[in-house]
Amino acid sequence: MTQFRYEAIDPSGVPVHGVVEAEDRAALAKHIESRGLQLVSADEVSLDSLVTANKASVPRLFQLRVGEQLREALLTGFPAHEAVRAIAAEPISHPVPGLIPWLWGAVWFVFAVVFGCYYLTGTFGSAVVAVGCFGLIVMPVLALGVRWVFEIRPRRTLRNLADRLESGEALPASLASVMPRELRCVMNSEVDDSSKARVAADLIPGLLGGNLRIQQFVMTLVGPMLLMGLIGMGMYSVMLFIMPQFKKIFEDFGTELPGLTMFVIRISDVVAAAGVSGWFTMSIVLILAVIGLAMCLASNRGAELLEKIPVFGMAFRWAMQARVARVLAAMIRNGCSYSEALQTATAGSGFISVRQQGEMLAKELESRSGVIIPARKLSGLPISMLFIEDTQQTGEDRRAIVAETFRSLAEMLDAATLGQGRLFALILQFFIIISTGTVIAFGVIAMFLPLIKLLNDLS
Repeated sequence: MTQFRYEAIDPSGVPVHGVVEAEDRAALAKHIESRGLQLVSADEVSLDSLVTANKASVPRLFQLRVGEQLREALLTGFPAHEAVRAIAAEPISHPVPGLIPWLWGAVWFVFAVVFGCYYLTGTFGSAVVAVGCFGLIVMPVLALGVRWVFEIRPRRTLRNLADRLESGEALPASLASVMPRELRCVMNSEVDDSSKARVAADLIPGLLGGNLRIQQFVMTLVGPMLLMGLIGMGMYSVMLFIMPQFKKIFEDFGTELPGLTMFVIRISDVVAAAGVSGWFTMSIVLILAVIGLAMCLASNRGAELLEKIPVFGMAFRWAMQARVARVLAAMIRNGCSYSEALQTATAGSGFISVRQQGEMLAKELESRSGVIIPARKLSGLPISMLFIEDTQQTGEDRRAIVAETFRSLAEMLDAATLGQGRLFALILQFFIIISTGTVIAFGVIAMFLPLIKLLNDLS
């Protein structure tokens, strides 16, 4: 048997991709036709040689094949419970677990530096103990918690969903929540089941690409925040472990200190009063703040709040509009009415205000009363195209053009969101560099000038 990678289309023109075994091309064409599909192209592949030559990309290869099987499941009647089990077996990707190795590496790098100072000078023993305990106790617990939330629990939920689908039991709301919001809104719409399946199959590739770009956007912004947290933790450690040494030197010699130096020493006294427990508390707070920020950026609720920030909020609005445009394109391309497509797409936006505006616009589409409904958050999307009635002669062609317009806009908005995130990350990095340099210069001037004066007096 020879393996073929094929491309086919169903009677509605929806493309279908997959890998299947057949005796030859004629047998493949016959097999594809028996499934109600029309073969477009087919290429022979040797999976064994591909795996041997690309061992590093095997997980991604399997992930792509699972995605193909899921898409075909909705189009060809493949058992849904088997498709869900396949999803549970594929790699799970989320930006938050990706932060843990970086945090762990940073902790052990700090431990190596502090231990080196302790080995050379015999000081900072408490800092060695603090960082070592943090790396051996706090970080493993944090890693296990993140793995449970973002990997173990989702897999368990998907397997539970597959069992319920196989047994025919009703699905609770907790299991339905694992489905992407866009797909949930499509399934809750009032279109027939056949259209739902086709729209969902059409949406899946775009959802995968959109989710990947959202993760890139989140990581682009979280990276500088993580760097800022590490720098802040480093400065806190300096105040806790190093500044008291300078204070002791000045007190032993009875040196008169300028106001700038006294200000830094007072800050060090406040930090030192909390001791090592305060260091642990500050570390945990910074880690939780970074993880909370990543979750806020990745959630629709947080995005709706951040969208209100001038200039910075544009990226979140574009991401929301990309979701709306993607659902609109899929539903219009598969024959759904404009009003139902608009109501479903705005419900899948994740923004409560946009969903309400979508409901009003959908009612206006049906009534054609001529009432102007403001939709500020949807500005930039050609919603007015939906208010032009299709004629019998040009209806299908025009629907295809409208759907393609919204699909192109979804891709453009996703790219614009990622570009805006990179711009903000660049600005934030510049701010971090300037502020860090200023603080370091401030500290050097405050502590070393009195020390230099002391050395001059002694000489």
